[in-house]
Amino acid sequence: MLEIGLGCDMTYGPGASVRLWKELFPEAELWEAEFDGKCVKESRAKGQLDGIKTLVGDQGNPVVLDGWIKESGGNFDVIIDDGGHTQCQIWTSFEKLWPTVKPGGLYFIEDLHVARRKEYSKSSPTCDGTNLVVPEKLKKILDQKMYKKPRQGDVEFLFCQAEACMLKKRPSKIIS
Repeated sequence: MLEIGLGCDMTYGPGASVRLWKELFPEAELWEAEFDGKCVKESRAKGQLDGIKTLVGDQGNPVVLDGWIKESGGNFDVIIDDGGHTQCQIWTSFEKLWPTVKPGGLYFIEDLHVARRKEYSKSSPTCDGTNLVVPEKLKKILDQKMYKKPRQGDVEFLFCQAEACMLKKRPSKIIS
């Protein structure tokens, strides 16, 4: 499992979800990705990340994401994006990391409620965020599920609620 966003800039401090994942999934290989390398180092020194593998860098940078994939090996059952909120960060991460989700795996995207706020439409050297709205991109995926025959893509289903969506990757075809 990979979670993006350790919570270093949150009032409750880093590692809150780490404690939950360790409790719920004691046998899982847990990865945490965080932009703030100093916070990761301090959290590790305090013992908050015992048993957790960490990745550091900007989730909006495709080169950084390639490094994360190489270091972790990809092949995740679950990815939770609770990191940066810019549309470029969210969409760049999804485009790079979705292929690393195992068939039947889940990808969660949180904090979508800020999608139309100007401060979250920042561009980067590899992403034009001025007109990028991730929920609209997800709607295109949903439209493929609803209206294309035969069904296209590798998304089995897309579930959204206030502020977040979850995608499930289509399982591998079973050959009998």
